[in-house]
Amino acid sequence: MFYDCPRRPATLEPRQIFRYAGLIACLLVPLPAIVELWFTLAATQRATGAAHGAHLFLTSPVMICAIVLVLAFGFAASFWWNTRSVGSGRATKFAVSLLAFQMTCSLVLPGELAYIVALELPLMLSIRQALKWLAFQWFAIIAISAAAVAAGDFVPVDELAHTPLAVSFSGTIFYMLAWQAFAFGGGYLAVSESRNHRELARVHSELIATQSLLSDETRLAERLRISRELHDVVGHHLAGLSINLQLASHLVEGRAAEPVNEAHLVAKLLLSEVREVVGGLRDPRQANLRQALELLSHGIVAPRIHIELPSNVERMNPVCAHVVFRCVQEAITNAIKHAGAQNLWVEMKETGAEWELVVRDDGHGAASILPGNGLKGMAERLEEVGGELKYESRLGAGFTLCARIPSTEELA
Repeated sequence: MFYDCPRRPATLEPRQIFRYAGLIACLLVPLPAIVELWFTLAATQRATGAAHGAHLFLTSPVMICAIVLVLAFGFAASFWWNTRSVGSGRATKFAVSLLAFQMTCSLVLPGELAYIVALELPLMLSIRQALKWLAFQWFAIIAISAAAVAAGDFVPVDELAHTPLAVSFSGTIFYMLAWQAFAFGGGYLAVSESRNHRELARVHSELIATQSLLSDETRLAERLRISRELHDVVGHHLAGLSINLQLASHLVEGRAAEPVNEAHLVAKLLLSEVREVVGGLRDPRQANLRQALELLSHGIVAPRIHIELPSNVERMNPVCAHVVFRCVQEAITNAIKHAGAQNLWVEMKETGAEWELVVRDDGHGAASILPGNGLKGMAERLEEVGGELKYESRLGAGFTLCARIPSTEELA
């Protein structure tokens, strides 16, 4: 049986609101500059007279504004692509290329777009990489502004337009860098809150799922205790009563023999029913692994978890079910913290005398795996029930974990 974990009701999440707001900003910020460029170029062309041929086409207001508009749309599309997953801390080469394209556009288009780039940095990169990129971006802005001063094309902020060049230059640079630093801090705060929220949701789901599984185990332990009491106390006395009634049936005669025989039959029937009840209470196959995994996955926003369990998973021994639950829990935690995965698949089947669990994700993967406490703990849990753990990973190919667990009843 295959199913995706139940999702929360569809609502507009904060990340979606952020992406839509950022997309609108990316498209509207360059608009005044494009309008001003259009009228400036048109006026210049009318004043200098119309040129002819290819030169007219390449320098026409339509062509230049079209190029600027394409760059603006490219900047917006890059922003939308790069913010589809926030807070992974590991950007792909393609995403880094788009970020470099955005930074280049911010140097050509209105400088306010550099604030958006500064905001994106902590959302995509680790804090150390983001700070290095921000420092490089600042250096590029200072260098280009200095070149503009040398060429006589430097345009300060409006408030410093009538001040000496040294004041307008330094003031404009400080103004731009300060807003970029503020945007960077806002992005870092957002990604920190996002990670904290995801971690809280994950821990809450783990707590609820563990509570469910422990409730099953507690209920099973109580059923086992009750079955033992029934067997040792009620069953013992009923067996003694049945033997005494059978003996009495051989000692009495006449009318008294009939009720004694009936009492003997009732005692035997009651003893048989008590034994059936005891057998039912001692049945260990009661752990609801399916429900526990569903609860574990419910509160996790990313990665999206897909679960495939066999229809006979309820037959699994409670001890083995607990081991499987812990393995899946640790695999999900690793995928959230290290893989940057969008999807995680949990597949389980019974093959012969063992259960096979496969957990895989579509994350970054790794060239080599250094087992930490999580993987070591999984291996130890599996060894305690006679199972084994295998795992593999490749760069760009995600991480795959395979666990094999005996399906024998001796573990009950």
